[in-house]
Amino acid sequence: MQLDMKQSDDSYSMAAKERMAIELDGLVWRLNEVGSALATLNIFRRADIEIEGKKRRLNDFAQVDLGPDPMAGTFKVIIHNPVAIPGAVAVLKENKFINIDMSSKRELKVVKPRLTAQQEDDLETEVKRVTKSSLSKLASIKSDALQRVQAAIKAEYIEPTESKKATLQLDDLIRQAGTHASILGLIRRKQLIGGGLTFDGPEEEALYKRINDRAYKDVWQDMLLPKVGENDDDE
Repeated sequence: MQLDMKQSDDSYSMAAKERMAIELDGLVWRLNEVGSALATLNIFRRADIEIEGKKRRLNDFAQVDLGPDPMAGTFKVIIHNPVAIPGAVAVLKENKFINIDMSSKRELKVVKPRLTAQQEDDLETEVKRVTKSSLSKLASIKSDALQRVQAAIKAEYIEPTESKKATLQLDDLIRQAGTHASILGLIRRKQLIGGGLTFDGPEEEALYKRINDRAYKDVWQDMLLPKVGENDDDE
């Protein structure tokens, strides 16, 4: 996501730009965590099966394959040893995955249960909350930079003409960053619940038309892939 500096290259705007870029990167991560497929990916992680009288990790014999789109309505369980099939099926059913095709001994095909209307509403509400929080942080970054500019004028570090350019640049940066943040939120809502989005006014509906812009191609995919944190592999 690009943040352009066309009005001024002053140090105050440059610093604000860097902070805004960091915040947008953080927003991508936080949006990814909303409705993440990570729980499904790790469904066998702590489950055990008994083989020849010994407890073994189920994850060593059966692994979830979410495919290229972790938000798709189906996924596969790759079976490395047929002895793991009963245990894998049991764990899947415990986690409310009931529709399981067991016709193959090499993989199970699992259909995800449809989200309820309440679940969809909860996901959309959480995405909106995360996005709104990020917009507030971006506004604070601009406000802090403006205060620094005003302090610099009083201390006569910069001329009024320079401060005017810096102010215009900061206004432009917050417009760009705010647009990016809003579109990122809309992308995540689309990923999680598909169609049927409700828009908070014509401005948001207009931004929705931009979710497939080339500028968001990489982050669209980035928000699809389940993020694994530093401690996610710890038992």
